[in-house]
Amino acid sequence: MRRNDVNKRQQIIVHIPHSSIFIPSPFQKEFLIQGDELNQELLCMTDWYTDELFLFDNCISVIHTCSRLVCDPERFLNPYDEGMYQKGMGMYYTHTAGGKQMKRHPLACKESLDSYGLALTVYEQHHNKLRLCVDKQIMSYGKALIIDGHSFPSVALPYESLENFNTERPDICIGTDTMFTPNELVRMTEDYFKSQGLCVMINTPFAGTLVPDPYYTQKSTAVKSIMIEVNRKLYMNEKTGEKLDSFDNVHNMIKGFIQLSYDWILS
Repeated sequence: MRRNDVNKRQQIIVHIPHSSIFIPSPFQKEFLIQGDELNQELLCMTDWYTDELFLFDNCISVIHTCSRLVCDPERFLNPYDEGMYQKGMGMYYTHTAGGKQMKRHPLACKESLDSYGLALTVYEQHHNKLRLCVDKQIMSYGKALIIDGHSFPSVALPYESLENFNTERPDICIGTDTMFTPNELVRMTEDYFKSQGLCVMINTPFAGTLVPDPYYTQKSTAVKSIMIEVNRKLYMNEKTGEKLDSFDNVHNMIKGFIQLSYDWILS
């Protein structure tokens, strides 16, 4: 079989970590906020509709099934590596975006510790799924590309850095990693979204992109990754959570980027 025929089957891995609002029943008793207050937290912290915006036939989608309020797969487990841990927003959130205590501390009682342990299991299962997708791509083609799909609110939330409150929010934020995001991929991505008439910033207001272990710790050159964050004002009403008429246009714009990235990884 010719090499070109094999390459046609390679797929981009699209990672969607924050689109779900599902809180499984074993975790619900740990929440100290309920009703409208919990719904408001979900409204501001969920990357709404990213599981639709980044969903395409030529991609492998790895979608986190639980709300990030239950377990955030984008966080490091080691508190010394994870800056958001000090704000109660590490892998296991205990505080809201505004700093209010949202869940019982894992050491509050046996039930809370069990909940934390279950969250660790959910975290590990998600990362294992992502790792297996990367494994298969590398075994078959010698390389893999991850697109980390996110959205962000048009106004900075209280937990964000002071710098974010003093910086104008772009339409598109590109998150990079010095090891896993080639400059060529960054330039291509920036040029594409700018060609769509959008304001683009790199690592502002959010930085980085996800690569699963062991590839992250081994600094594997076979894995490439880039984060795309879409300003929610482009496609949804941030007060109600409803889609705007522009949703399909944004979806098609991302489709164009995915195709461009697909051509890039095959080149």
